[in-house]
Amino acid sequence: MSSILLNLKKNWVGVASTLFAASCVYAWYSEQYLYFALPLLFLAAVLVFLKPDILWFLLAFVTPFSVNPADSDLSGLSLSLPAEPILAALLLLLFYFLISKKDIDTRIFRHPFSSLIYIYLGWMLVTCLTSSDFVVSIKFLIAKLWFIGPSYFLSYYFFKHEDRIKTFTLLFIISLTVVALYNSLNLASHNFEDKPSQWTMRPFFKDHTVLGAALAMTIPVVLGNFRLSGADVVKRTLLPLSFVILSFCLVITFARAAWVSMIPAILLWLMFKLRVKFRYLFTVMILVIAYLVINIDPILRDLETNRKSSSDDVVENIESITNISSDQSNLERINRWASAYAMWEERPLFGWGPGTYMFQYAPFQLLTNRTEISTNFGDVGNAHSEYLGALAEGGLPALLLFFAIMIVTFYYAFKAFYESRSRNDRILISSAACGLITYYTHGFLNNFLDTDKASVIFWFLTAVIIYFDIKNRTQERANQDMN
Repeated sequence: MSSILLNLKKNWVGVASTLFAASCVYAWYSEQYLYFALPLLFLAAVLVFLKPDILWFLLAFVTPFSVNPADSDLSGLSLSLPAEPILAALLLLLFYFLISKKDIDTRIFRHPFSSLIYIYLGWMLVTCLTSSDFVVSIKFLIAKLWFIGPSYFLSYYFFKHEDRIKTFTLLFIISLTVVALYNSLNLASHNFEDKPSQWTMRPFFKDHTVLGAALAMTIPVVLGNFRLSGADVVKRTLLPLSFVILSFCLVITFARAAWVSMIPAILLWLMFKLRVKFRYLFTVMILVIAYLVINIDPILRDLETNRKSSSDDVVENIESITNISSDQSNLERINRWASAYAMWEERPLFGWGPGTYMFQYAPFQLLTNRTEISTNFGDVGNAHSEYLGALAEGGLPALLLFFAIMIVTFYYAFKAFYESRSRNDRILISSAACGLITYYTHGFLNNFLDTDKASVIFWFLTAVIIYFDIKNRTQERANQDMN
């Protein structure tokens, strides 16, 4: 057996080339074009065996480029290629490391934040068993595992060489910048109009809202990498260019939720800069939520006076964010929220099951809430809220667990930032936290953690924060032992 594996190591290029040629010939003559993916799957398997870190880096690079055939009308296959097969391969690699007790640092698995993830996934499993559609829910759970396993747990394994954190983010930045440039040039051919901006990023992203979320999470990371670039002329030239392209693309996506999400990122950066304690941030969050709950009726009355609708004009788009009287996009979002809340009222503890919202919400739409773009098939977005989606699909415990993940993430971000003695560490922590807060803000208005486009970078940035918390704890224990 060992001789076979050794020969495979020596001749994998020839084997891969042969398989690639055979698959291409068969795909061409049979017109079954999905067979073009076979060489990619084989390459992923070989990389897992020979050089797993390359496959992990490849994930960063291919995620923005990956295409879901179902979203692009290429076929009925709903799988992001090649990102999700790579994620599945990396998940298997993680299981292999755990079973074989390979050189893997298990501290990430014993961290309190990881325990929270176990509870989150455990509750998801429970709600799969009580789901209105077990098959849909178990598929959703499996997808969640291959998002979290490689991007969070396995990432920590590769962080033993810290430079890999910057390399992973740089690869993601490069590919997302290319997609942003592609979208900008494509939209330019349509005179930067509002309506085409919803689809000009295809086939790489399903629509402008997903692209907006990815851009918002990545822009703080670009700035962090620039601050870490030192005397590297290439990085100091290309990263500002990438920042301009990504920022310009964010503006012309007309993804208003993504625009709004940049404000908390700026405020969070200022809090780090001014060394504000986490408890003050937590207090402000509680007060804002309490104010909104107490004053919801007068706030809604004020919002109903806004008649500005989304258009090609950026200023009008900003003004239309609070229009809940005539803007169809906002009204449809409220329709989806109301449906999610009604679903929760009927199944308050276990919900309807992970991934089932789009199949169950139609009967819960009130006639008075339906809009010109309403549908019964969930094909124009999902619950339009990471929080209400969790509430409808997993009941109140799912919502509380997601809130807990958010709060604990920033607790450890502040803790790691203030305990770090290295400027470079603090930059990586703060840029990761600023990237994450854009999504947690965006999550009130959309939900994309069931896609590779958002999940890979989201859980990777979370892993960065937990890594530095563990690093600080280890250094502190070492100092205590020396004393």
